[in-house]
Amino acid sequence: MHAPTGSGKTVAVLAPLLEHAEREDHRILYLVRTHSQEVQILQEARTIAHRLEHPLLAIGLQGRARRCFLLESVSEVKGATAEEHGKLCADRKRATERAFRGEAPAQPAPELPEGGEIDLTDLDGCPYYARTLQTDLEAIVDRFSAKLPAPHEFEAYCREENLCAYELAKKLVPRSRIVTAPYAFFFHPHIRRALLQWMGVEPSRVDLVIDEAHNLPQQLRELSSVSLPQESVRRARAEVDERGDFQLPDGPSASRFLDLVGAAVEELIHALARDDDAILPPSVFEDALLTALGGTSHRLDTWLGALATWGENLREERRRERRLPRSWVHTVALTLLSWPQLEPPGYVKVATRLPRPALEAYALDATAAARPVLDCHLSVHLSGTLTPLAEYRDALGLGADARGIEVASHFPPENRRFLYDPTVTTRFEELRTDPRAIARLADRLVEVLQTLPVKTAVFFPSFELMHKVLEAGLQSQLPGNVFIEYNKIPMGDLWRSVEGWKKDPEGTILIGVAGGRLSEGIDYPDEELEAVVLVGIPYPRPTAKREALRRYLDATSGKGWQYTMEAPAQRAILQATGRMIRSEHDRGIAIILDRRATSFASVLPGLEPLKNLAEVTRAFYGRRARWSATPSREPGTSGATDAPAPGHNR
Repeated sequence: MHAPTGSGKTVAVLAPLLEHAEREDHRILYLVRTHSQEVQILQEARTIAHRLEHPLLAIGLQGRARRCFLLESVSEVKGATAEEHGKLCADRKRATERAFRGEAPAQPAPELPEGGEIDLTDLDGCPYYARTLQTDLEAIVDRFSAKLPAPHEFEAYCREENLCAYELAKKLVPRSRIVTAPYAFFFHPHIRRALLQWMGVEPSRVDLVIDEAHNLPQQLRELSSVSLPQESVRRARAEVDERGDFQLPDGPSASRFLDLVGAAVEELIHALARDDDAILPPSVFEDALLTALGGTSHRLDTWLGALATWGENLREERRRERRLPRSWVHTVALTLLSWPQLEPPGYVKVATRLPRPALEAYALDATAAARPVLDCHLSVHLSGTLTPLAEYRDALGLGADARGIEVASHFPPENRRFLYDPTVTTRFEELRTDPRAIARLADRLVEVLQTLPVKTAVFFPSFELMHKVLEAGLQSQLPGNVFIEYNKIPMGDLWRSVEGWKKDPEGTILIGVAGGRLSEGIDYPDEELEAVVLVGIPYPRPTAKREALRRYLDATSGKGWQYTMEAPAQRAILQATGRMIRSEHDRGIAIILDRRATSFASVLPGLEPLKNLAEVTRAFYGRRARWSATPSREPGTSGATDAPAPGHNR
C-alpha cells in the first residue's frame, strides 16, 4: 500500500488488524526500520486502546546489546555480534537459574559501578535477570495494558526497578497482541525462530506488517551479503600470534596462511577499488589464494576447516573464562568457506574501500531472504513512497497475486507548494569541475533560509556534501537554535535532541540528509516544521554494486536505471518533503535547489520555478511565522558557534 506521508497509514492498518487478530487469536508483528517508527506505532496502539476503552498489551523489542544494563559498561562487549552477546547472556542466565534452584551457591549481586568499565570475569550470574525472575509478571501486564509504554518509557521503568529490559520484554511477548521489532528480528533466520517461539505461534497465526517498506529490498540484500573486511584478517592474524601459531594439515602454518590471505585482500583492494568499490573478475580471489599457497581447492577447504575448528575451540575457551566468545580466525575461515558458493546471477563480488576496505559478495536477489513473508497468514507492506508497486512486489518475489493499493493524498492541495531553483545543481560533474559550485550552493541556501520565516528542515543528498556546504559559508550564517544531524549520533540521543528542537520556540533550522533518520519516520506536525529545502536531487551514490544491481534488474525486468536510481531518488524526495504535511491543517513549502527537479514533476504537483520567494512566503504563511527572518550578515558575525558538538543543538 502506497499512501502519502501523514495520511494515517499506521492507524488505518492497525485498527482493523487488531479486530481480526483478536477474533482469530493471531498476533500482529509490526516490523520497523528505526527506533522512531517503533515509538510511533506504540503511540498509535495506545490511542486505539484508549478510544476503545479496551485493555491492550503491546511490546516493543530491541536487540540485546541495546537493552543489556549489565554489559553496557563492558568495553569488550562493544561491537559484539548478536550471537556473541547471546552466549554471554545465556551463561549468566544459567548461573542465575542454578542459584535459584539451589544447585549452586547464590552469589551476592555485584556492585555495579555508576560509570566506568567492569570486568566480565568478576561476574557470576546477572542481578537484573534475577530481579526479573522474582518480579510479579501479572502486575506488570496489568500496568502496561492500562498504559502502553513507549520503548524509552519501558527501558526507564526497567532501569528504575533493576529489571532486565530484554528478558522482561521476552516474557511479555506471549501476552502481547502487538509486537514491534526491527526488520532483523524476522528476516534473520536464527532470530526469527526464537521470536516465533517467544510469541508461541506458528507463522500461519502471524499478521505481518512492514512499515516504511520501501527500505526492505535493500535491507534484505545487505542481510544476505557476505563481507571479508581487511581488518578482520588482520585481527585473525593477531589472534594466532596471541594464542600461539600452529600447523595446518599438510600445509602452511596458520600465521603464514593468514598473511597470504591478508596480502591477497589488500592487493585486490589497492589494484581495483580506486573509488568506492570495483567488481572483481571471476575467481580472481580464489585463484590468487591457490597460487600463493600452492594448493588445490580441496586442500584449501581442508585448511579452512582446520582454522574454523581452532577458532570454535577458542570461542568455547573464552566462554569458559567468562569472556566474550569471539574468534576472528573462526569468522574469517567461515567467510572463506562460503565464498565459492556466492556466485552470479544472485551475487556480485566487489572490492570496497568505503565504509571499510573489504572484499564483499553482494546479494543482488532479495527474494530468497523475503520468502518467510509468504509463510505468514497475511502481510501488509506500507509506505508513503512505495511506488512503483510492481518493482517492490517483484524485488521481494511476492507473486502476481499480491494486491497493490495506491491511495491519493486527501490533504488540500493548496496547503503545499513545490518550488525548484533552476540556477543551481548538485550534479556530480558540475561540482567536480566548477570550483565555485559549492560556495554558490551555500550562498543560495543562505538566501533561501533567510527568507523562510518558519521552522525549516534542510536535507542534503549526503553527509559529505552537507559538510562541504557548511564549511563553504553556511555554518557562519545559521540563525537561532539549529540542530545538525551527524551520522554517528546514537538514536536515543538524536530522538531526544530533535524532540527538544521541535518544542523550542527558538528552534529555526534542522539539517540532515535525505533518506536519513531525520527525513524518514519522524513526524513534525503543525508548526513544528513548515518548510523543507532539498539541496539537490538525492540520487544514490553511483558505485560498482549499484551498477551491478542495475544490470541485474535490466536482465530481469528491463528497468534497471528506473529501479536503481530514479525510484530511490523519488522516494527520498517524497519522504523528505512529506515531513511537513502530517494532517489536513498542515501547510508548507518544499524547495528543491536543483534544476533537475523537473524530472520528478509527475510526483510533485504544481512544481514551478523559484522566483520571488519573499513574496511567495508572505502570501503563503501570512501571520503564522514563528521567528523573523534573520537579516543578512557578514561572515563571522553570526551568534552561532563555529563548530557544533556532534548531536547537539546550537
